[in-house]
Order: sequence, then C-alpha cells, then structure tokens
Amino acid sequence: MSSGKGGERGGAATRPGGGARAGWQVRTLGELLERTETVNPLQSPEAEFEYIDVSSVSNQTFRIEETQRLKGKDAPSRARRLVRANDVLFATVRPTLQRIAIVPDELDKQVCSTGYFVLRPKPDIDHRFVFYSLFTEAYMGQMASLQKGASYPAVTDAEVRSQRLAFPPLPEQRRIVGILDEAFAGIATAKANAEKNLQNARELFESHLQAVFTARGPEWREEPLETVAEIINGYAFKSTDFSSKEGAKCIKITNVGVQEFVPEADNFLPSHFGAKYATVSVAKGSIVLALTRTIISGGLKVAVVPEEYDRALLNQRVAAIVPIPARMIEPFLFAYLSSQTVVDYVTQRVNTLMQPNLSIADLKAMPIPVPPVDEQTRVADQLGSLRAETQRLESVYQRKLAALDELKKSLLHQAFTGQL
Repeated sequence: MSSGKGGERGGAATRPGGGARAGWQVRTLGELLERTETVNPLQSPEAEFEYIDVSSVSNQTFRIEETQRLKGKDAPSRARRLVRANDVLFATVRPTLQRIAIVPDELDKQVCSTGYFVLRPKPDIDHRFVFYSLFTEAYMGQMASLQKGASYPAVTDAEVRSQRLAFPPLPEQRRIVGILDEAFAGIATAKANAEKNLQNARELFESHLQAVFTARGPEWREEPLETVAEIINGYAFKSTDFSSKEGAKCIKITNVGVQEFVPEADNFLPSHFGAKYATVSVAKGSIVLALTRTIISGGLKVAVVPEEYDRALLNQRVAAIVPIPARMIEPFLFAYLSSQTVVDYVTQRVNTLMQPNLSIADLKAMPIPVPPVDEQTRVADQLGSLRAETQRLESVYQRKLAALDELKKSLLHQAFTGQL
C-alpha cells in the first residue's frame, strides 16, 4: 500500500529496489471495489436484523465477535450500511486501532455502522488479499497521517478509497493469501501459548504471595496500618501551580500505577514550595497509594517512590505510607499491599458505581499482618527472589510476543512487495 508516490505512480508495480514485479498493477482502492448499499431499518420497524457496531469487531482476533439483534424501529442512526458475506470492514474511527474484519456467511445482508468503510472487492480481487493489505505498515502509516480529531480521530471514506494497492493477477493473490493464512495461523497459536505462559507466571507469583499472607506464623499479629506506618495525606495544589519548568517535583494520582511508579514531565511546582509544603514531602523508597480510582483492572494503585522523586510533594488524593522502622519494613509492607487481600478490603469500602475512592480513614484502619521484623525480612527476601524470577519470565515472553509481531509485519511487507 502506498500513497502513490515514487515508483508506483503508474499501472505497473516495482520492487523497492527497482526490480519489476511481473504482472502486478497499482490502483486506488476505489477502483478495485464494487459499490455497496445503504439501508434505513426505520422503514421496516418490525423487521429484525443483526447490527454490527464499531465495538463488535475485536482488534485482537480481527473478527466480528458479537452483534446486536434489533428491530428496525430500535435502529440507531448509524445503522445504515448493508453488508454481504466476504465484505471487509474497516473502522474509520480511530483507524490505527485496527478494527478490521471479514463479514462471515451468517451475517450476509445484515447491517453495520457508518463508522465502518465497507470494502467489497471486484471479482478479480481476492477479498482476503485486500483484508491483509489493511494491516501493512504503509497503509497504517497513511491512516495515522490522515486521521483528524482529538477525541475521536477518524479518516473519511474518500481517504480510504484514495489509498493505492499493488496487486498481482488473481491466482497469485490467492497463492499469497494461502501463505499468509498458514503463517498467521501458526503465529496466532504461538502468541496464544506465549500469552498463556505469561499469565501463568503472573498467577504463580500472585498465588504464592497470597499463600504467604494467609498461612501466618504464631508470632504474627494484626494491627491497623496507622500503628506501623506514618500516613501522609496529599495537599490540594492549584492546577495553575503546575508547569513543565524545573522546580519542586510533585506526585499526582497519575504517577501511581498498579505496583509501578509512572514518571511524568509536567509535575513541577514552584521551587519555593519545597520548603513551604515540607510536611507533604516524601522520601525515595516510601510507598504511595492513589486514593482516587484506587483500583483499576482488578489491581491496587500502589507504588514505591523512585530516587528521582526523592522529597517530591504529594498532591491531593495521593497518600504516602512511611513504615516505622522498628515495626515494619517497606518491602514486606509493599508486598502485602500488592496482595488480593488488600484489593478485597479496598473493594468493600469504595463506591464502585462511581469513581472508586478510598478514604484516608479507611486507609489508616486497614488491618496489616505484623510478624517480627526478622520474619518480615525473610518473607520479603523470599518474595523478592520470586518476583525477580517472575519478571525475568515476563521479559522472555514479552520479547517473544514482540518478535511474533515483527514477524507478521515482515511477512506482510514481503507479501505486498512481491517477495513471497
């Protein structure tokens, strides 16, 4: 796919190095597609149809995963495009999210949203050849450059039609599609295995973490968090106080991820605030917890302050938890705060219908297991070793997933430059 620049202005396609791709032509997508139909379900109020919304297509499986069974009278205003089996759907809203799918036989003559561009190739163009072409880096690069709009970036139907596709005769298209089908099926299986292994590694650590804090020794006691740590509540700095200029660093709720600290570039306050608001400054190694949106994706937003944020100031809705050395060590407390037990405690106390906010009072009252400090050290060392091994395995599987994605890109590049 290209925008028509360079060596693909004419009808014959050339390889990037200048060698001809015998029999290949270059046309705009608009020239290769048949006209599609629009419908108005409201004109048949009692007739039922399957509606394909933009959210119906998965950008993981690239299939239509679910549809809505609607009557014509209940049709949304965007339900206007009739689809047929083997049409290719391309979501023009947020196009780089790659909500792309082929209409299966069972959805023939159903209706999709106007948020899709419907590609119906002419008889001499294989629909799967067109389908695969939409995933190439060249095509996605064009979509990224053409999309407009901040909240809902989109491209127009005309912009999709204007994209140029290099294509060989139909038998060669089918040969290429066969290779890609087989290769991508193998890649999908390998990705599924790597993702399962990644999930297993994480679940193994979570299971061991939970077991450690469930099977407590005889010397373990349970006390409110405020008895073993100092709790510092953040200050409500004004939004106008912040800038990207160097000054006193500040920790906002956006810095606190699920068991990770997220640095940002615009969290600076005036330099003199460091002394003025010293009571809400925190040292490196302290634990910070988000009191707003405390739980996301099933995990607690808790992190350890890194060295570059030493003596940073706490913004509102962020609490710092500073263990009292004689009672509690930071690695043990952080491990416990990362457990499912704490997630359950917070879940029971936040308003999950709105923003899940935790009160400072509930944080202070949180029950914490308190074994002797030497036992805390032993448990923390054990969990630290297991976490390090888990992170090593995660890195291995993440690299494998990245390599599989690169393999897909490479195969697509070869396929659409005549190198397969």
